[in-house]
Amino acid sequence: MASKANPIGMRVGITKSRPCEWFAKTKRVWGDFFVEDIKIRNFVDKFFPRSGISKVVIRKTAKEGELIIFSAKVGVMMGKQGAKIKEFEDALKKQFGKEIKVVIKEVKVPELSARIMGEFIATQLEARMPFRKVIKNVLQKVMEKWASGIKVQVGGRLGWVDISRTEKLIEGRVSLQTFRSDIDYHYLQARTKYGMLGVKVWIEKWQMYARKQQAQEWVAKKISI
Repeated sequence: MASKANPIGMRVGITKSRPCEWFAKTKRVWGDFFVEDIKIRNFVDKFFPRSGISKVVIRKTAKEGELIIFSAKVGVMMGKQGAKIKEFEDALKKQFGKEIKVVIKEVKVPELSARIMGEFIATQLEARMPFRKVIKNVLQKVMEKWASGIKVQVGGRLGWVDISRTEKLIEGRVSLQTFRSDIDYHYLQARTKYGMLGVKVWIEKWQMYARKQQAQEWVAKKISI
């Protein structure tokens, strides 16, 4: 059987930064921190369901921590005069027993986030929109923001038929086996009347050496002018 690796995890340290920034002296503390990270991420998803969150970075020690949330809907998450964030910080302290500061940062180009685009597709599918029309619309939006490529895969009872199947649409180039490619990936489920639909989104933003070469060509062109 073929083995599949997570496109983000295999690129950490190459084109991706670490989603958790902390240090543990012993294996026991490392295990506790790791489990706590998973619980914090699940807690964020429950408190802010489909709020345009692109990425969550966790920085912490044994007594305190910091949570950096990158979102395309900063106003929705902040609430009136930051009331929702204060409520969220109080809920985190009650749940995990430590002071955790929450920082919200804006995602300037949400079309290049696989998680945001996946949430958009899932919301449209739950509203009983035709899946091909939704996917083609997303492909067009992403490619208009100068992405190298995008791949979307949807599986389940598509078109409300009795037999489940998988549909895949690709636009541009998505080189999953190239480590220097900056690829964003996300998987989620859409809960529809006729069953659960799985949604997978891959977005290739750029390649590390390709961007450097393009910058050098642009500088050389400016100098020649």
